[in-house]
Order: sequence, then C-alpha cells, then structure tokens
Amino acid sequence: MRIPFFVRHTLPAAALLLAGCYSRSDIQQEQQAETPAQTEKPAPTAPTEARQPAAKAPAPAAAGFPQVNVFLEVSGSMQGFMPTAGADGRTTQFQQQVSEWLSGLERDARVEQRRYFRIADRPLTDSYKSLSETVRRGISQPARSTSIPAILDTVANRYLQDGAVSVIISDFIYSPERAGDVPYINTDIADALARSRKDLAVSVYAFTSDFRGTYYPALKGRVGKVPNCCPEPVPYYMWVLGPAALVGQFDASLMKGLPGEQAHFGLPALEVPSAVLSRYGRKGSWFVADAGKQAGASGHAVAIEDASAQEPVEFVVGLDLNQLPELFQTPAYLQKNLALRGNTTEAKVLKVAAATEATKRSGGPEASYTHFVTVRVTGKPRSQQALTLALPAARPAWVEKWTTTDDSRPGPQTFALSRQLDGLQKLLAGRQAGTNAADVLRVPLTVQPD
Repeated sequence: MRIPFFVRHTLPAAALLLAGCYSRSDIQQEQQAETPAQTEKPAPTAPTEARQPAAKAPAPAAAGFPQVNVFLEVSGSMQGFMPTAGADGRTTQFQQQVSEWLSGLERDARVEQRRYFRIADRPLTDSYKSLSETVRRGISQPARSTSIPAILDTVANRYLQDGAVSVIISDFIYSPERAGDVPYINTDIADALARSRKDLAVSVYAFTSDFRGTYYPALKGRVGKVPNCCPEPVPYYMWVLGPAALVGQFDASLMKGLPGEQAHFGLPALEVPSAVLSRYGRKGSWFVADAGKQAGASGHAVAIEDASAQEPVEFVVGLDLNQLPELFQTPAYLQKNLALRGNTTEAKVLKVAAATEATKRSGGPEASYTHFVTVRVTGKPRSQQALTLALPAARPAWVEKWTTTDDSRPGPQTFALSRQLDGLQKLLAGRQAGTNAADVLRVPLTVQPD
C-alpha cells in the first residue's frame, strides 16, 4: 500500500500521477502493470439491517459459514512477503503461514462456498490453486497501486451479503496522498466503512514475517524506497469482516491456533453457558438460591449467610468460552479485563483460571466449563443485588507497540496503525447503543442475604 494512492472516485491518469510520490516511469521500471483477463462482477450490495441484541452462543455443531471470501493484496509492496524461492529453497513466514491457512480454509467442511480474489486496483477473481501458487511462488504481475480505504470500501459494501465473511490479507500500510492528510487517516477509514452493514464486526490479526524485496515506506521522505530489505521481520495482517455473529464464530473456529496478535471490534455480547458451582472452590457460608441447597446445585443467584472482610465468601462461576476468539479465552487477559458490575463495592473478581485435566475428568458440573472465575464478597448484602460479570472489548496494548509515525526505517511496526483502528473503533462504537454495548461477554448474577 506504499505505492501511490488511488481513490474510489474516477480521476484522470495524469491527476493520479501528480498525486503520487513516484512517477509512472519510476514504477514501470520496477514492475509491469497487471492486465487482468477477467474482472470480477460486483456482488449484490448488503441490505441494511438493524443491530441485533446480545446473542446466545450457538452450539459448536451449528457454526457453519455459507460463504467466505479471501482477498490477497498483490501490489509491489507485498512482493517481499512472497519472493520467488531461490536455489536454497527458503520461504518466508508469510508464505508458510498464509499457505497453511488457505489450505485449511479450502478443506474445512464448515464452509459451504469459497471465493478467492487478488486485490490490484480492484478485486480480481482467482481460484484457490492460483492464489495459493501466488503465495508460494511470488507475484508475477504486481499491481501499481492500492489504497486501504478503497479496499475496505469495496469489500464492506460489495462482498458482505447475508451470510458472507470476508478476509483481507495485506500489509495494511496506508499511504495518504499528502503528508498533511495523515491526521485524517482515522476519518478516511471511518468514511470507507460508513455505508457498510449495520451489524458489521471486524477482527484484526497481526503477524510478522521476514521480507525479501523492495520496501516502500508510507510517506516518501529522505530515505524513499528501500531495496534489498529487510534486516528484521515486518508486519502483515488479516482483517476479518462480516456480520457480527458470524465473525465471532469465524474467529473461534477458522482463526483458531494462529500465532501473532489480535483485536476485535463490534462483536456481539454473548450469553455464554455459565453457572455458580456450589461445590467447586467454595469458601464461607452461602448456597445457590435459585437451585436450593441440594448437593451439586448450580445457578446464578447466591444467598449469603454471613460474610466480612476477615471471613469473606468466595464462590466460583463456571464459564464455557469455546465460542469466543482465543484472545478472550486467555486467563491473563481475562484476569486483567473481566469486570463485575453492580451497585456494590463488596464483591469483586478475585481470580480467573482455565480448566485443567482434573476438572475435565472430574465427572462433576465443573467438567462442562472451560474457565472458572472466583468471586469474593466481603460483606453480607442487605438486599438482593443484581451483578453482571462482563468482558469489555478493550483495545489490546499491542496496537500501540506495533504503531509508528515514521516507517522510513523498516521494522516490526506499521505506519499509523493506531489511527486506522481509531477510525474503525469510532465508527462501530457509534452504531452500538447502551453504556456497555462494547462487551463481548455478559453473565447475570445475583447476591442476596439468606
């Protein structure tokens, strides 16, 4: 994306050359413009839909995908990720990881239909075999220019019909026409997605790979393009776009087990399988009020007989998080971000733990859950108190670490990445109603006096 910017409105060729930082002759000396034999016909525009309320997690067997679209950027800036193998047969991490992911997608029985595209100045229809060969053997005819906003606009508005999920594979380096446009990158991203479906969700997966080729910085400054690059790995990304409920399922299944980082925007708040476990990890004097005092009872209301700071009550909430992205299943992430909301200061999340082999084989109610949240209460409530165990969709700290304002020296950072995600996050937040609309998980609980 570091080659001249193109916009979705038609401009004369001369105007495009004046807007770019490289001349036509400069570009043509490095690569031949792609002349596709076939141009993809526009897909139907997605209908406008009202945002749906919090959804219950579907059973794993129901997680199917009517259509998945894959878009691989093939501009000159991507050639270094997909170099032609030399005599030593070396391949890049990009080639290994993307090839393996494409193969898994092609063979996955949960996907009913797959469509593959190369992204040049527009999406060009491809096949799995051809796209896979491009990843493995290099880009034979790299495109001269691509634009992040134009790509997002096209994919979000033409390839997200009902039941479709789209994946964009790119370095996601946005190169504005002028340096003075950098402060407006977040606005450009929001504008590009403004006409997309109302229940849009986007998941961002970030990876690094060795890079062997010419590197094009986002802003052409003193250094300019960097040939024979790069001394250290550089980032690339996979963006998953689609209806919120389907993106959540896609993240939990077809994006499972990938290395790297991830961030999620616009996913629905799921009501996952959950229960207070009356006999697991308990401490103090209490019982499950909505199930009675029978052995092994489970529910969501806790009746507290007595509690104090010196002798607190502790109860464990079992959660089945299999339908959430892996980021939201990480105990360390949950420990930091899981919140207990309610009109009381005497109840808080004490710790979060993942299931062990012992819990899985226990034969008790705890065997049904992947995670266990210990809640501590330091005072007997005077009346019934409604609580919510919630997981906000907080933006991960890695985004800032992977962001740079100067990529003239290539490294493990992306120019203005945080600004791109600012625009995405602001757009989706504006479509969500309610104070806690950005939660990805909510579990209702009650504490009350015995």
